[in-house]
Amino acid sequence: MNYKKVFEATKGLFYDEEHYDMCITEDCIGYKENGDILFIFKKNVIPENKRDEFKKILKPIGKSKTKNRGSGAGYVDVNKFPKNAVSLCNAKGDPLKNEKIFSCYFKYEDGKVAKRCQSNQTRCGVAGYFDETAGLPCRKVHWSAHNPVRHNKLEEFCKIVSEHYKKVAPEIWEFQKSKINEDFIFKDSIFSTLTVNYDYRTANHKDTGDLENSLSTLTIFEEEEDNYTGFYTGLPEYKLMFDVRGGDTLIFDAHEYHCNTESDTLTDKLGYDDLSEKEFGGRIAVVSYLRNRINLCSNEE
Repeated sequence: MNYKKVFEATKGLFYDEEHYDMCITEDCIGYKENGDILFIFKKNVIPENKRDEFKKILKPIGKSKTKNRGSGAGYVDVNKFPKNAVSLCNAKGDPLKNEKIFSCYFKYEDGKVAKRCQSNQTRCGVAGYFDETAGLPCRKVHWSAHNPVRHNKLEEFCKIVSEHYKKVAPEIWEFQKSKINEDFIFKDSIFSTLTVNYDYRTANHKDTGDLENSLSTLTIFEEEEDNYTGFYTGLPEYKLMFDVRGGDTLIFDAHEYHCNTESDTLTDKLGYDDLSEKEFGGRIAVVSYLRNRINLCSNEE
């Protein structure tokens, strides 16, 4: 089925369920008006007997706090900065003239200004490889470099998702395959990098750094099965949202605006989250993708 844009979305905003006209809950393929693939939604891509093994590895990656998610974390809010932040400011310590921005500095109680600009804190981590960024060379990211055994076990996860990708979108899979660097890839897959989110409601954004003219994949694991409602993945400009649950995979064009709806946690089994200020739902979201410039890396790096 073909879908067209019916709304002009704003970067950094959150769109609730009421915004969307349709929630897709079953296997489905959608195309843009020009015939390009918009999304491919498939239930139960990850075998049930493999989910617990993968969850144990992925959970601590995603549950760690980070402060560099940019527009995906929404407009800056001092309540979502470190606990010792008392006010937001620019690099000189002056008050912000515009708080509709996605990163800034902050002041401590003693008036000192933080040394680095940052975004709202979220629970998110990365596994795999990065191309040259922020003055650093092509490399295995910190988690993977310090957890080689668990990194290698994630190769099986990447292989499963990659094989599914090849089956449902073979032409784009072949294009992405032609852009990989064998020294900076999860073995037997077309993915260099995994971004892992834990109970992270993303604001409206477009992904950057991933391969242009390709697709990204979103796979969900649930630490505690059926422990939350909501958390739909939305394409707000198309007014489509997806109920992606444990074991499901959504392959989609992440260069389109996307975000999540609000969620409600059903039990207190997983403890309290000081970032969201509510009980953990246990949603582990894994984005598997290929870095756009990873094929330019030298194996000597």
